Amino acid sequence: MPLAEVTASSMLSGFPEPMLVIEPGGTLVFVNAAAESLLEIESSASGRNISDFLPEKERSRLNPLAWLQRWAETPDAPEMDFVHLNCQTEKGIELPVRVRVGRIRERGKTLYVVMLQDISLDQARQQQTRDAHLLAARILAISADAIISADQSLKITYANPSAERLFGYSDGELLGVELENLLPSRFRDGHRGQITKFGNESSPARLMGDRSEVVGLSRSGEEIPLEASITKTTLEQQIVFSAQLRDLRSRKAAEQDLARSLASFQMVFDHAIQAMALIDPQGVVQQMNAAARQLMPHDFNPIGKEFATLPFWSADPEATSESLSKAMAECLEGESYRVSATIEFPDGREQLLDFSLTPVRIADTTFAVVAEARDLMAPGD
Repeated sequence: MPLAEVTASSMLSGFPEPMLVIEPGGTLVFVNAAAESLLEIESSASGRNISDFLPEKERSRLNPLAWLQRWAETPDAPEMDFVHLNCQTEKGIELPVRVRVGRIRERGKTLYVVMLQDISLDQARQQQTRDAHLLAARILAISADAIISADQSLKITYANPSAERLFGYSDGELLGVELENLLPSRFRDGHRGQITKFGNESSPARLMGDRSEVVGLSRSGEEIPLEASITKTTLEQQIVFSAQLRDLRSRKAAEQDLARSLASFQMVFDHAIQAMALIDPQGVVQQMNAAARQLMPHDFNPIGKEFATLPFWSADPEATSESLSKAMAECLEGESYRVSATIEFPDGREQLLDFSLTPVRIADTTFAVVAEARDLMAPGD
């Protein structure tokens, strides 16, 4: 069939996009099947006004007749190329649509061809993307770790508040700064080479624990020990590097304090006059000082042995072991144990001891037991 024999009505009816034909006064003269489906029109819409398919807020915001007239007068205006508005279906449901308008002039009469495109899914996706970006921005903003992103030339493109505080910069001052400025000078050449190498690798990330400690440089010149993770992402054919940095100063200070505390304890423990032993919750000896070892047979190693079964100089070893086992059970429940005991050495010498077991507890749980024995026959006792 020649195209000239195809009627305009049949051509528009078969058009897959929703389409309306409107008179300058706003009256609908044609609605194709796709538009009837979009607008949920169950009977003919011809003769109705376009305003019937606009919600009240759109009618108050937009005069459709003036809009069509403006289109007729300035069809090439850029803002008229694409127009977004909300329409209202026959069932009263609001629907965001993109609108394109064309003008037909025939025999002195003007008609407007209006094409509609449902953009509700597009808007939903855009809203989801905005929400995701907002959520990510808020998470980054409140993160205790410093987070920095840099472009392929290693200039900083993003720094969260924690990063600014860590390195001593004000809001926005790190943007555009060379990443190497946050490193001591002795590390800068090697760092650029490492980043370049990482950019060429297939691995997308190097996580904390997989890398050795790094050192940062604050604005004031202070060197900062850091734990770091680094990731890379390709955006518009450009690599973006992102680093998550954790300040180790507090952890290192705590480790040093703990080391000093342990060293002090060990010195006091090892050189204490009274016999002392440290026992775990299973009743196994973890440490024993020199004074306590003197109560053991010569060359006997008590470490790793069950405390209750140690070879104390006792007239009745089985009874002593049974008594100590019961005392250890009480210590695990938080009870202390104390008794006077006499040790008789193979050479006949006797020693009267004030012996005790003391539980060491945290949150109602015994994690160690301290055994102590003090010589009651020593001068001054």
